[in-house]
Amino acid sequence: MNLCGSGLVEAREPGVQLVGHLASDELEGLWERVTSRIVKYGFAIEFGQLEPPRTGTFDGQRIVIDPDVGLEMQCFILLHLFGHSVQWVAPSLEHKLKALQNTSKKERFLEVLHDYEFEAAQFGLRLLHDVGVTHLDSWYSDFVATDWRYVERYYREDKKIPPWDECVATGQPLVHPLAIPPLKHRLVQVRFAF
Repeated sequence: MNLCGSGLVEAREPGVQLVGHLASDELEGLWERVTSRIVKYGFAIEFGQLEPPRTGTFDGQRIVIDPDVGLEMQCFILLHLFGHSVQWVAPSLEHKLKALQNTSKKERFLEVLHDYEFEAAQFGLRLLHDVGVTHLDSWYSDFVATDWRYVERYYREDKKIPPWDECVATGQPLVHPLAIPPLKHRLVQVRFAF
């Protein structure tokens, strides 16, 4: 399955900035629903002090979020790291990780990384829909695009952390949910969001 281009997203009209502007009551409800479902998938969720610039980690069995990160960012990180956790513990996806781990040419690595990031986003959106949250697709899609801009700049600029506000995206194509495959929980090397 090709996970880039028009197969991932559909175009929509540009709108107002959504990233960083979700109401706190919306976030609290989102957090409650998402954490409950992630635990039901067999992942533990913890708060832990992480060394900057890390904002969250996952190891195939648990997701750790830095409590100093704002609630909106925590919600996105949790959804996104859930998606990555699925990628690392779903036996049907194991073959896709080889290219991510064994690609040395920068442009090819960025292509593989893009597909990896957007596939994780699709699993996160599936989870969001599964808990009955279907009205935040635009917010989530803008956050996914913002995150990709941030990660891509990091790798293109010799692993220098870019300013978040320079990466914020608006009016991005909608991400489509992807079915969550069967999982076989196992401990994997700790990975992190930054």
